[in-house]
Amino acid sequence: MCDDSTAGLEVLSRLKKGRDQDPVFTVGVSLLDGASTCSHAVLLCQDRLGEGIRGDAMGDPLDRRAARRLVHCDAMEVSSLVNLDDEAVSVDVGPSLPDDIAIYANRRDGAAFSKGSYLGRQSGLARNSLTNAYREINGAADGYPGWIVDRYDKWIFVQQEEGPMSVRGPIPSLHDGHTLGVYYLPTKADRSVMGSEKLKPYLLEGKAAPEYVPVMENGIKYLVNLGESFSTGIFLDQRLQRAWLVEHCTGETRVLNCFAHTGAFSVAAATAGASTVSLDLDKKWLDRVPPQLEANGIAWDKKHDCIYGDCFDWLARLAKRNEQFDIVILDPPSTSVGKKKKRWSVKSDMDELVALAAPLVKKGGLLMTTTNSATLRPERFAKMIKKGLEDAGIQNAKLERLSPMPSDFPSIGTQHVTNLSWRIP
Repeated sequence: MCDDSTAGLEVLSRLKKGRDQDPVFTVGVSLLDGASTCSHAVLLCQDRLGEGIRGDAMGDPLDRRAARRLVHCDAMEVSSLVNLDDEAVSVDVGPSLPDDIAIYANRRDGAAFSKGSYLGRQSGLARNSLTNAYREINGAADGYPGWIVDRYDKWIFVQQEEGPMSVRGPIPSLHDGHTLGVYYLPTKADRSVMGSEKLKPYLLEGKAAPEYVPVMENGIKYLVNLGESFSTGIFLDQRLQRAWLVEHCTGETRVLNCFAHTGAFSVAAATAGASTVSLDLDKKWLDRVPPQLEANGIAWDKKHDCIYGDCFDWLARLAKRNEQFDIVILDPPSTSVGKKKKRWSVKSDMDELVALAAPLVKKGGLLMTTTNSATLRPERFAKMIKKGLEDAGIQNAKLERLSPMPSDFPSIGTQHVTNLSWRIP
């Protein structure tokens, strides 16, 4: 129970959403001098209302119950942070509002950011000697709708939605002392069709990059190609996932990397001593795994293998061989066409994929699942994975980790990339 003598609570509004017994309260809590903000405010709300404290979508897009206590000492109006994504936003962004809440409110309101404290370009990444590949501008959430600007050491890779470039926008100057050249790729709002349309970037200005540009991420070298495809070969939004692999893999760890692309996850795990198997339908991408390992002083030997083929077929084959892995990574495209010309969609087939992959995870091992589908909500994604696990006869798998996006990938509303890691009992 909470001691009411040092705190007061006023219910400002009560909103019923969805089920009849699922109310959302907006409350104001007043505290006397000397009271502990966290302990008193949170306990008072739970005691009076019998409800958990709801968090914000940026903090945890899967479970809106607050994983941290979103209570601050200064007065503020934060009704938007307790409503669902489709609710109107009403936030008083004053100078005393904590930065994390203020920046979230601005993004939800569609406000452009004139300051760069939350832009990758002006963040700590720009001064990190161990990382020179990151996102500088992430579209509307950074104040530039339709623009994506990525830095790969001395080269910039720009994507702009729909139509020819009419203004320079956020493209940095070649005279800034950090940029040698700029590559430009006109993109589609529906990025799933970009591969089929064979869109290619071109050198917009400056010096052409070598065929493979060596970049650094947390001290690990990766090789990217800026002029070949809409994909450079590394997905920068998975930086935290790769860092986690480096921290948790050992020389005894065996990793299966499905939909491996150029094997960035495999390279990260290998730097920690893990043995790896990289599986992908496109041999062109897999051919870039060995040179990336060698760039990090890792021999391309029997500890590492690449399998060229359909992921669904090979998961079944590996199961027949009774292969087992400590970590299995599933990072499929939102939609694709397999070797047998069968169209696959993460929104309809993720459970089938999980059912094939789960038996390959050792008891106590980890199944890492990722989707970048902008239309698949995290809750739905999690339910599909649980169904796949149950179809494989695995009960009580634990959702152990929900990885957020890196700081240089801000979003408006729920983040479109979902990273869920499951511990297999």
